[in-house]
Amino acid sequence: MNVDMRCMTQIDKKSGAKSNVIRIRMWFGSYKQKCQVKTVHTLLDTMINGVREGVQYKMRLVYAHFPINANIAKDGSFVELKNFLGGRQVKKVVMQPGCKVRLGTDVKDELIFEGIDKEAVSLGCAQLCQACSIGTKDERKFLDGVFVSERTVI
Repeated sequence: MNVDMRCMTQIDKKSGAKSNVIRIRMWFGSYKQKCQVKTVHTLLDTMINGVREGVQYKMRLVYAHFPINANIAKDGSFVELKNFLGGRQVKKVVMQPGCKVRLGTDVKDELIFEGIDKEAVSLGCAQLCQACSIGTKDERKFLDGVFVSERTVI
């Protein structure tokens, strides 16, 4: 994107305190090109908040009859789901770099995704949720799946 980014020191006029800020500017842009400035601002804000606070998603394994078995690697790099709707197919989802997964200790059938990159954590949750699609079955009757229950910061 053709934007000008500069790290600057800003002095507050009332208190005289110094703070570091990032200025994002675009010169002679059309309307649609000017919208890119807000996109860059939002991406930078998300990255800074992720490093500062961290992101945590909690997912629950929901089943009616056939219990879903979740196997997680010791380093938290992938998740394998077995026995979804009684099927023999193993559904494996590999996590992006910067995202780790572990089993919840206090709640049964809970997976906890953690990392500093919000996009990587949410992508891992979305891929796991989509891997457990019920296909052409009736969604009102077959409510099984893996669903996000909570989004928080670490």
